[in-house]
Formats: sequence, C-alpha cells, structure tokens
Amino acid sequence: MLEQISNSVFYMPADDRTDRPLLGAIRGRDQTLIVDSGNSPAHARQFKQELKRVGLPPAGFLAITHWHWDHVFGMAEWDIPALAADETRAALEEIKDYKWDDRSLEARVERGIEIEFCAEMIKKEFPRQREQIKIKLPEISFAQQVMVDLGGTQCLLERVGGDHHPGSTVVFVPGEKVLFLGDCLGPDLYAPRYNYSPPRFLKLLEKIRSYGAAVYLSSHSEPQAANELEMEMEIWEQIGRAVLAREVPAAEIQDSLGKKLGRELNSDEREMLEYLLRGLEY
Repeated sequence: MLEQISNSVFYMPADDRTDRPLLGAIRGRDQTLIVDSGNSPAHARQFKQELKRVGLPPAGFLAITHWHWDHVFGMAEWDIPALAADETRAALEEIKDYKWDDRSLEARVERGIEIEFCAEMIKKEFPRQREQIKIKLPEISFAQQVMVDLGGTQCLLERVGGDHHPGSTVVFVPGEKVLFLGDCLGPDLYAPRYNYSPPRFLKLLEKIRSYGAAVYLSSHSEPQAANELEMEMEIWEQIGRAVLAREVPAAEIQDSLGKKLGRELNSDEREMLEYLLRGLEY
C-alpha cells in the first residue's frame, strides 16, 4: 500500500520476505520521479498499480540508488529514462550478461562474487522463469549530481558513495526536506567479511547531515524523523571516532563507549563496532 509522507512524496514500504526494498514516488505538477525500480517485474507492477490508484502524474524518470539486484531487477518494467551514477552504470555493465539459474548463482557464491543471502532471495522472488531476468542499463549517468524538475518540484540526485557501493546515490526533495538514502548507510557486503571503513563512514555521516533533511527514507526500514536518525548517527560517530583513534585496545572499546553513553551498547551498535573494526583490516 502506498503511503504519503509529505505533499509530494509517497513510498511503498519494504517487504523483507523476498528482500523487496522501499520504493519512492515524488510528484510534480507534470510528472513523477520513481526512486528505485523494484526487485522484479512483479514488484514494479505492484508499485505501478499503487501509483495509478492514487492518481499521480505519469512517471517521467527512474532514479536508481545503486546497482544491487533488489533495486534494479525491475528496471525493464519501466519505459522511462533511468538515471544513475557512473559507478552504478559500470556495475550493471559487468552483470548484464550473467545467468541467474541455480547453478550459476551458486557458482558465483562459491567464487565470492555473489552473496549467499542475495542468491537465496533471488530464488524466492523468482521461483520460476529466472531466464527472463533482464538487466537494463540506465539511459542517463552522471559523475556527481543532477537536478530534475518535475514541474514545481525539484529533485536532487547526488552520488554520496560510502562502503555499500561507491555509486550509492541519494534523492533529495529540497522543498519538503525529504531524503531517500537508498542503502548508502549499509556496510560493504562484497568483502570477505562485512565491514565499514571508519574514515569513509564518518565522511558519509557528515554529508548526510549537510542536507538538513526533516525525514529520511532508507531502503529496508521505516521512515525516520531527523531527530531519530540523528540520535543513531551521533552514536555511530562516537563508535567510528573511537575505532579510528584506537584510544584503548580494541577489546576495551565497547566498555569505554558504554561508560560514555551511560549504558551498554545494544546489538546494532555492537555490530557497528565490529564492522568498523573490521574496516581497519581492509
């Protein structure tokens, strides 16, 4: 079901059963910009039906936040120009001739070029007819940013990079202070072990703050108000700076941070610490 989060911004929530990400729609007077294509043609069609039900202007552009399968396997269903960062287009060029049958997926997992979790979710989303998966390349790519005018509504697409993928792009609606983050805050999933580079992650947090957004939409979670995400980012920043400074031995960082916060780190914060420590190894 489509949800409205501001005057011009709508979204369809994520569905973790087959790793379907949140999809966005930004309404202008003349046309609508779509944020991410869906993880399959079926996902894209479901979103199209929701857009029609609400009566939004016709879709004019498709913004791709990064190349991972759950964001791009629905692209062939959209007959509109797709926009993506240069690095995203290059990554799609690399995988456009891949085969997606069980044997091919499992072989890539064995070789370390596919993630087991992604392979399993692709099988769930596509229990049959995986030979019909088509990788469409974006018609428009950009090095850093592009502004799209939808008629009375401006949208900024900007590559912010990060550990999840160098081509990670956010979509900002300045007039309503809504920021689509995609998966830019996620770790590097394609390294031997999930990790964050502390300097890169701290730089990304600074960039995200610079937009002054009031509402944030990440691809695999519920929307967050600025104060909610800021509380998380403040703790992530403390963890990142402690790891980078190595003020105490690695084994003691968790206890040191707990004392500063006045409580024990929760499971997500402990995972963040683990991933940032791993990042020092890469």
